[in-house]
Amino acid sequence: MWFNYGILNDFMKEWILRKEDLKSGVITRDEYFEWKINWPQTCDDCGKHEPKREWRSANAKLRDT
Repeated sequence: MWFNYGILNDFMKEWILRKEDLKSGVITRDEYFEWKINWPQTCDDCGKHEPKREWRSANAKLRDT
């Protein structure tokens, strides 16, 4: 389900990834909400680079290491 509309396509790809992260418990509902309301500043291109604005909590980053 991809669109040929640049930014919309980017958002949809990352949105699906974040919904999967939320469902599997990788991120919290608060982190998901923070990512969503601040997109595109929180966009990391599906993990390819650092986002312009931090949206994950410090505790979550510690869990990932």
